[in-house]
Amino acid sequence: MSESDQDVALQYLERKEKNLAYFKKYRPELHQYFGSLQLDHCELVVTPGNPDVDLVDRGRSVYRHHARAYSYSEVDRFLEENPPEQRSLTLAPPWAGSFATPRFGMRLVKEALDASPVTPEQFQGYRRGDFFPSVVFLGCGLGYHIEKMSEQADIIDAVIFEPDAERFALSLFTVDWEAISVRFRKRGCSLSFCIAVTDSEENIRRVLGGKLAEMVPLYPYFTTYYNHLANVELFRIAKDLEKDIPILAANWGSYDFEIRAFNNILHNLRSGGRYLKPDPTAHSQRPLLVIGSGPSIDGRFEDIRKIRDKVAIVSAGTGLRGLLANGIQPDFHLELDADYAIHEILSDLDPKALRAIPLLAAIDVNPLVTDLFDEVTFFFKSRNAIPGWLGVGRDALDQCSPTCTNAALSVGYALGFRSIFMFGTDYGYKDTSSHHSAYSVYGAQAETDFSKSFRAERKGLNEDQRSFPVAGVDGGEVLTRTDYYTAKRAAERFIHDLKVMDETFQAYNCSDGAVIEEADWLSRSAFLEAVAGYDSQGRKEARALLGHERCPLPAEELDKKLANLQMEMSDTVVACRKALDLTSHRSRRDLVAIANGVRDSLNRVGVFSGRRTDVSVQMMCWQLLKGTVYHFLQVGLCHGLACEESELDGFMEHWKQAFGKFLDRLPDHFERVAMQARAVDTDPWLRARLTDDEPTL
Repeated sequence: MSESDQDVALQYLERKEKNLAYFKKYRPELHQYFGSLQLDHCELVVTPGNPDVDLVDRGRSVYRHHARAYSYSEVDRFLEENPPEQRSLTLAPPWAGSFATPRFGMRLVKEALDASPVTPEQFQGYRRGDFFPSVVFLGCGLGYHIEKMSEQADIIDAVIFEPDAERFALSLFTVDWEAISVRFRKRGCSLSFCIAVTDSEENIRRVLGGKLAEMVPLYPYFTTYYNHLANVELFRIAKDLEKDIPILAANWGSYDFEIRAFNNILHNLRSGGRYLKPDPTAHSQRPLLVIGSGPSIDGRFEDIRKIRDKVAIVSAGTGLRGLLANGIQPDFHLELDADYAIHEILSDLDPKALRAIPLLAAIDVNPLVTDLFDEVTFFFKSRNAIPGWLGVGRDALDQCSPTCTNAALSVGYALGFRSIFMFGTDYGYKDTSSHHSAYSVYGAQAETDFSKSFRAERKGLNEDQRSFPVAGVDGGEVLTRTDYYTAKRAAERFIHDLKVMDETFQAYNCSDGAVIEEADWLSRSAFLEAVAGYDSQGRKEARALLGHERCPLPAEELDKKLANLQMEMSDTVVACRKALDLTSHRSRRDLVAIANGVRDSLNRVGVFSGRRTDVSVQMMCWQLLKGTVYHFLQVGLCHGLACEESELDGFMEHWKQAFGKFLDRLPDHFERVAMQARAVDTDPWLRARLTDDEPTL
């Protein structure tokens, strides 16, 4: 190698060291991983006399020795294809009907929306102007396109997704990441890295899907994909992930929803009790029947009666009424929802029958519900901040949401059952007037006064939900809606993950509704044949499995935990308020910068967050606040970018005032609801549905 070649090579090596030094200070997680990564299949090719470079992956040239030139040309094409005047038509804005809950947070979100001049009839897409609200770079490669885009385009939020860690590692030699990052230090701007450690499609879907979920509400409304190197497969995965947008929306939640559940949890902890601690040694191939209340269950009750003693049975939510009406007592009953309506529904059943059935209850179930049962075992849900906040994160059960049937699958596996048959888990319907079993509280066979009044109240809510088709088990299609589809997708992911992890696990779909991927569908005769060989010890085995380790609820130092949470909430409110008051200007760019700054302030949790409290406290606060904050940002961004220029200033002012009210009043509201330690019989929050007016405290 000549002296001049050595000088060229030294430039690349020095750039890598500079990047690693920058990452060590500002992105320690990247430094930790890439500082010691050994390359296996990628290499940087520097050719003497050629000012450009190439990336060789598994022996194949990626850029044909013109990485910089190709990337710069690609940026020019991208900007030409996305001109400032081009409107984007992604999802329509939320309208007033989305925020009908008469509670503290949602009332103020609706107040912000009331000032919007945009109507469904007028909506024609979102105006971007000469900036990009959010760009997801699908592929980093050697990074030259990102370097050029950061110079030429005004991007508020940039996400760099690279499915191959080795390619990102080579970008340390080619671009100055500090110089790129500095361009995103303008107020309200952000740059994040998302690197998949393994490049399997399943891992790419998980990593990219998780990142997109963090970007709401910029995603899916205002995100533009930059598809580097025209990666067809990566773009296909990104677009395919959009099928789960209904799931993202369903998982936002709201402060009103969360504080109600949180209040229930405090009551349950103070009252004492025991929770289910998963036992990896528990194992049974005895069939467990999960009973939901989908319409097809009515055609299967006779079969269940025939083999009752051969199997274990868990009723899920409203599935219980149908079983009891058909003379079948389940081994367990499971409840997930925190709403007072669950107490009303169960109180409409035979109280002696309830006393004889063990209850499996999520820790946030209304304590009035647990009072109806003699034996109660709580469980904790993963992907929820509560178990970490209480110090029992390792005992949390995966994929318990969003419905009772999802939770029954997870709890059933945790109890040790490895062969699960799903009944009444239709996740769809053929007749829009029949969403549930005729025996459920929603069905005509439930003839009590309460059931009739409950159906009358719910009729309008069900009619408001828009149906769409999915594949049915009979080879045709059934209709579903967002909440059912979300539950179906969650069940499919859970079953898939269990099959990968545990070869002894099997799940069967005995419902005649939507296809459930990974769960073979069984006809009536096929089900009876599948369980024919078992003896009549199903109930005994079920009781034995429930008798495995149950631990006292973790109520130690609860007041101290609450005080730390209150402090974290106050700090978060101050940070979000500061970002909301970022600027007095009234442009679309200012609006996006404000929203992104608030989002960043809320989401800045973790070991490197700089906050005063433990990560578990940060996550608990984030869970309480994220839903309503996201809804405020969604309303502001969607209606602000959809309205006319002359209307923007007035709308922004009104939106900021309503959002500011929420932030300013939040600490006091939390204090009044969660910090008073009221008794169960004197707490009005326990006797109000989420759809009722907020109890006066």
